[in-house]
Amino acid sequence: MFAPIIAPQASAPPRRPRRGTTRRRLLAAAGTLILAATAACSTTDAPGRTTIVIADSFSAKHPVGAGVQAFVKALRADGAKVGIDVDYYAAGQLGKQKEMLTLVRTGAVDMGIMIPSYLANDLPLSGVGDLPGLVDDPCVTTQVLDPLVRPGGIVFEKEIKARGIVPVYGASIAGYEVFTSTRAIPTPESIRDLLIRSPGGVGDRVAAGIGVTPITMPVNDLYEAVSRGTVDGALLARYAMISYSLQEVLTHGTQDANLGTVTTWMSMNAAKWNGLNDAQKKVVLDAGEIGRATACKSVAAADTAAVATLKKAGVTFDPVTPETRPGWDAALAGIRTSWTRDLDGVGLPASEVLRAVEARIGEVVR
Repeated sequence: MFAPIIAPQASAPPRRPRRGTTRRRLLAAAGTLILAATAACSTTDAPGRTTIVIADSFSAKHPVGAGVQAFVKALRADGAKVGIDVDYYAAGQLGKQKEMLTLVRTGAVDMGIMIPSYLANDLPLSGVGDLPGLVDDPCVTTQVLDPLVRPGGIVFEKEIKARGIVPVYGASIAGYEVFTSTRAIPTPESIRDLLIRSPGGVGDRVAAGIGVTPITMPVNDLYEAVSRGTVDGALLARYAMISYSLQEVLTHGTQDANLGTVTTWMSMNAAKWNGLNDAQKKVVLDAGEIGRATACKSVAAADTAAVATLKKAGVTFDPVTPETRPGWDAALAGIRTSWTRDLDGVGLPASEVLRAVEARIGEVVR
């Protein structure tokens, strides 16, 4: 298996701290997170009522974050009728995206969004939805995967259940493209050996498949990394270019290369879920459906608007044509095979999971 390069966060050359300063800062930061999360969940509920603490790692302006806002609004409105109160912490106040699984499964918070590409070591099978070439429509992607990641579904039973969480609703960011700072991208061969930021997980396999070297780094460090020449480009959703002002440094991109998807799942601590009564579970799931539908529409609208905005900003797109499509398909052809082979090889039922997904696609896409 290949290993992506782990890039340091882009920053100015650090000054040497005084003895003990770094350790004190790390301890203080860790203590702050633990205290905040513990305080958030320490509310004593009145008899017959329960408080659900939600930690959101997205901003309200993010398309996926818009779905979270809709979910929280619906849960507050209807939850009050069945004894549910909501404490909501936005935009990473209680933890970053990579910390969400630990925060939720330990009960530090009750709910948070899981992103399999950021949690590939803990949720490798859940990354099946990120494989390229399965479904291009983000709304259909979550429809396909939903019963498979819920209790009784193969991904839940084979992986998620053991992590101590229960998915409530999903959102998908489809249509990933590759953007570079200097090169046009008519074919995969045109960007061979470039250093490209990857979302991680399946995204690392996509990067390797098209012949670039995957670099792992936080997306909010990408602007400075490109400016300094640390990386040559990125695998990104088009609207993410605008969210981080990357159109100022990334000037070329593919169009309709369909280089995969990033799936996300708003999930609840399993013990918390099991402690809800049937009426409360229904309210949570109904609010989840509102969150899913809102995120679906928001992602689609943001992606559509992004193309015109990026072109106006001077980004040049290289559309994938019938003549160049075979080259891109060939570059991606081995990714499903390598994903199943590697995970099957360590005792995970990846082939079985992929067959279940393909069967669901046949049911949903007719």
